[in-house]
Amino acid sequence: MLSPLSSQIDHARRSVLLVRASELEVIVVRGSDRISWLNGLLTCNLAAAAPGQAIYGLAVQQKGRIVCDVTVLVEEDRVLLVVPGSIREELEKSFDHYLVMEDAEFSHAPYAVWHAHGPRARDLVAAARAVGASAAELDPTGLGGAVIAAPAEGEAKVFEALSTALDQVGGLAGDDAGWEALRLEQAVPRFDRDFDGTTYPQEATLERRAVSFDKGCYLGQEVVCMLEMRGRVKRKLASIVLAKDGAAEPPAKGTEVFDAAGTKVGEITSSAPSPTHDAHVAFAMLKASAVAPDAAVKVAGRDARIYSGGK
Repeated sequence: MLSPLSSQIDHARRSVLLVRASELEVIVVRGSDRISWLNGLLTCNLAAAAPGQAIYGLAVQQKGRIVCDVTVLVEEDRVLLVVPGSIREELEKSFDHYLVMEDAEFSHAPYAVWHAHGPRARDLVAAARAVGASAAELDPTGLGGAVIAAPAEGEAKVFEALSTALDQVGGLAGDDAGWEALRLEQAVPRFDRDFDGTTYPQEATLERRAVSFDKGCYLGQEVVCMLEMRGRVKRKLASIVLAKDGAAEPPAKGTEVFDAAGTKVGEITSSAPSPTHDAHVAFAMLKASAVAPDAAVKVAGRDARIYSGGK
């Protein structure tokens, strides 16, 4: 019989794992200029997203560092911005500063947010929409995925519909421990754990997933594009799998990482047990020169190696 954690990973790989994202909040944006206005504030290309689609991007400072990551749900008459609750008020203040003559307005509303991971995630999109929730496919893990958002007063009704859909496709409602293990196995960084307001998109390895280099100007574009053209940063987020050494606990955030020569090259940002590897996996912010596939490293005296997430 699979352990509870193994069962969550197994469902994400063969069916669908549904996780309530309690740390996320929603900003609702309306007005005829909402798309063009937001396109000037986010790194992703909203103009390329049709109603009913979701797109992942970043809000960055004028000097290019990340403010937070943003999941954008595009609808016919509005846009939902799914953002970390810890930064939501600061983000709204920034938005207000750059709202001048545009026909756009934003407001915060209590919402419940879920992420679905796995090849049957699209079935949950249909179930959520059938009861009035906002939902769209979005795949951060490479296994299939979706984001679902519903006003707080309708959370129970939407969850009931999602639970029915889960039963029909053999899915599972999981928890944050399951998501932590899955995202670390699949190399999905998390705001306020693996990257924050001191990090550039390229340092967080988000430039391919969250940044459009083809669209028009946006706040912070000059620095982000300059870093891309140079092709290098001084530090970089890397996935690490630790040796199967019987250690009971994964390394804590801030644990130092050393290269094979014994030189400190960075620190752990997050970690979790991995059912797939039968070992602990982690993210670490390392000197860019130390990041190479299968490079040997030491974490608190434990053998480990850098690996490509998802393998």
